[in-house]
Amino acid sequence: MGPTLVGRSEELAALLDACHGGPGRMVLVTGCAGSGKTTLLEELTRRANGAGAVVASGHAVPGGGPFRPVAEALVRVAPPALADEGPLSPFRAVLARILPTWPAGPAPGTHLVDPVVVLGEAVLALLRVLSTDARTVLVLDDAQWADRDTLALLEYLAGGLREVAATVVVAARDDQAVPDALTALHRHGRIRTVVLRPLPPPDVALLARRTVGGELPPEVDEYVARVSEGVPLLVAELTAGLVESGSLVRDGNGWRTTSTLAGGLSPSHLALVHHRVAGLAPRVRELVRTAAVLGPELDADLLTTVSGSDAVEVADGLSSAVDAGLLTRNVAGDVRWRHALTCGAVLAGLTPPERGAIAARAAEALDDGVGVRRALVADLQARGGRPVRAAALLLDEARDAVAAGALATAQEILERAVVLAAGDPGLLVAITVERIQAFALQTRTDEAIAAADVALPTAAGAERTALAVAAARACVGGHHFDEAGRYLTLFGDPDDPRVQALAAHIALHAEDLDQALALATSAAAGAEQAGTPDVLCEALEVVGRALRRRDPTASVAAFERAERVAAGHGLTPWRIRALAELGASELYGAAPAGRIAEAQALALDAGMLGTATALDLQAIAMTTGTEGMVGVMPRAERCADRAGRLGLTGIQAHAVMFVARGRVHAGRAGEADPLLDEVDRLVPSPLYRSERSHNRATDAWLDGDDERAARELDDCVALLRTLPAAPPAPVWGEWVVLRTVCDPTDGGPRAELRESDVLVQAVNRAALAYADAVAHVQQVGPGLLLAEGDRLLTPHPFLRYWLRIMLVPRAVDGRLGDAPALLREAHAWLLGHGEIRMARLCAGHLRRLGLPVPRPGRYAEVVPPRLRALGVTGRELQVLRLVAEGLGNVEIAGRLQLSRRTVETHVSNLLLKTGTRSREGLTGLAP
Repeated sequence: MGPTLVGRSEELAALLDACHGGPGRMVLVTGCAGSGKTTLLEELTRRANGAGAVVASGHAVPGGGPFRPVAEALVRVAPPALADEGPLSPFRAVLARILPTWPAGPAPGTHLVDPVVVLGEAVLALLRVLSTDARTVLVLDDAQWADRDTLALLEYLAGGLREVAATVVVAARDDQAVPDALTALHRHGRIRTVVLRPLPPPDVALLARRTVGGELPPEVDEYVARVSEGVPLLVAELTAGLVESGSLVRDGNGWRTTSTLAGGLSPSHLALVHHRVAGLAPRVRELVRTAAVLGPELDADLLTTVSGSDAVEVADGLSSAVDAGLLTRNVAGDVRWRHALTCGAVLAGLTPPERGAIAARAAEALDDGVGVRRALVADLQARGGRPVRAAALLLDEARDAVAAGALATAQEILERAVVLAAGDPGLLVAITVERIQAFALQTRTDEAIAAADVALPTAAGAERTALAVAAARACVGGHHFDEAGRYLTLFGDPDDPRVQALAAHIALHAEDLDQALALATSAAAGAEQAGTPDVLCEALEVVGRALRRRDPTASVAAFERAERVAAGHGLTPWRIRALAELGASELYGAAPAGRIAEAQALALDAGMLGTATALDLQAIAMTTGTEGMVGVMPRAERCADRAGRLGLTGIQAHAVMFVARGRVHAGRAGEADPLLDEVDRLVPSPLYRSERSHNRATDAWLDGDDERAARELDDCVALLRTLPAAPPAPVWGEWVVLRTVCDPTDGGPRAELRESDVLVQAVNRAALAYADAVAHVQQVGPGLLLAEGDRLLTPHPFLRYWLRIMLVPRAVDGRLGDAPALLREAHAWLLGHGEIRMARLCAGHLRRLGLPVPRPGRYAEVVPPRLRALGVTGRELQVLRLVAEGLGNVEIAGRLQLSRRTVETHVSNLLLKTGTRSREGLTGLAP
């Protein structure tokens, strides 16, 4: 060990063990002030670096800003070039918020997901990349000063580090009031705690000897052990203090005492520091006192600005303080406080007026400084007697914290700002509005309402309306629509476009489309005149949504205008929302394609992972028509996993629903109900419960039982009738087609669909055309109706095959198109997209028509050279891939339209040619 690390061999061994291989982990090092945490971390850093690990250090300071220690550590090992790494692309903008050298994205605006969770996922992804070639170790000191969001981030990381080859070591004092968030780290089941206990007397004696460089008399060892209570810092300070006071001197025979130590009063650490400060030259003494007022993070540049001295004078003064034992130099040569306790002791030696005068002088010097911590200047202004200026600075600091996703930190800053701004009513309203908005982002609606209720009675005019809008928006976010309307009615200016736009949203939720449209139209006109593009975008969104079913063309026009306005003014969140709405309109066949992908790219650029995940779900819904249910299943599984990690239970449930559908289509129907049980657990909604009937109907139809499928769809549609706000799902069209195929004389389903606004969905319009073709096949030629349905579903081949195959039982005489040609075309497409059950259904129809079933084409992909050298054929490669997917022989036979015996032969050949002994061995060979 190094000369100053004594008695910590077990603790160091535990930390080194955590940094050597194995799954990632987090270790919490605790101890009282002066227990040697920083010295232990420095030795750990030296040893881990020597073992080939990538070590990065950071530390928290009071008022250091959100995520300070994590950002300080990561910026040392994560150069901007890493932003282009593929696995980090979804997190680039998120990481840029804490890594100032990374390319920044647009501001996120709102947070669909707890931003600490998003940042946690981003940091885990970064650690995975950093740990590709060597273990990464983050060493974070002084966590007792970390903000709540940093501590919440560390708690999140602790749960995910097992998947990463990285270690995070966190050190914190345990001899003062511990923040709740730090207590959570102490209690976390996946965090190991290493406690630095007082040194035993033999180690105290060893440390004392190393401090002075020689053996000490027994009475000195006993005295230092008793007075220091085994705290390493005090051991070193007391020993040095005895030398400074002349109580311990060195002669030719070694160290000896000049006075009796036993029973005497011990000089406190405070007294030792005051004695050292008093011995400094006046200029250096003033410099040290100023440094103490500036805080425990010693910054020579700040000292130069505040003191008015030049850099050389400041450097000389700091060197003198080092010689006096008040400051020290680290390995890099940077000057720092010997210990935070030393800084506190210097500060304690100042009277309140002295501290206030230094703080006022420092605040004046630093207030307009570029790159100076705003929180530090605000603290100096408050201590220097300018509370309103301090509050204004804290308001800006809180806004930056919100932009960084540090919502808990923002609330703490704003609470302090409220107290300081008591003398400025206008500033107090601005702070309160920011508090309400921060509460709303955390869905802490009750607290947002409480803050508004305190401020509204004394507010007037524009400030009153600003408070009312903020309170109403918080209520809308918490789904308290009646309460939101009350705030707007009682306290809002009815002619204010912000009030009208928000009231339009409330009316839309109440399904009062006429009122919503009127308010939104008025708000749009007012916002355009007032030059408030964000309000204009909000109003246009309501216009588009209100018109979606009654006038799809006008709806799309409103969304397109909102997208143009948002793009022209750099309003990324509103642009994403407009593109998402256009994507929904695309699903209904009313807008051009590609908007969802564009919205997703923007969301990722802005670091809005929650929004990007929601858009991914929307894209899955849209691509089922082009890729099939089996084709989108892996993407739905990934979406469900991401949504679960982000806490988006609604999106997770919907994605799992798509997975369940894919299982039915893939011939694994037995797995669907357990998945829907998970959906019920996540979101117990009638909409999702209707999915059970839908899946049973699909299963029955794929088995060729149209009547049972129709009965199951009856149950599904009956439940959907009770949910007028449910989206216009294609299941309505499926139901109408299947009911008409079962009984062409029953016009009820077609009449219901014809009068329903679910016809806004293009699939449902196509289904109605197909059903009409079946019903009227004897009266008129159905060709035009079939052509219309095919036209509507041209971009969605899977859905076209789905509905057209339903017509086959009524297509025996050729009046409903060329059934054999359709079945052969569908069979080839479905096999190519893994839709084995639908392909099998097509094959059955062809056999019933007395026609041959086309054999699947040989695998088009060339066999890789390493497998070709073993004699593996194209067909065997196809079987190998399916074995690697976990399919059994029966499933492979169904997928490839082969007999089970043929598949068994292919598997046997593969085992023989590759020299493997099991299917598990084959799995590792699949390219």
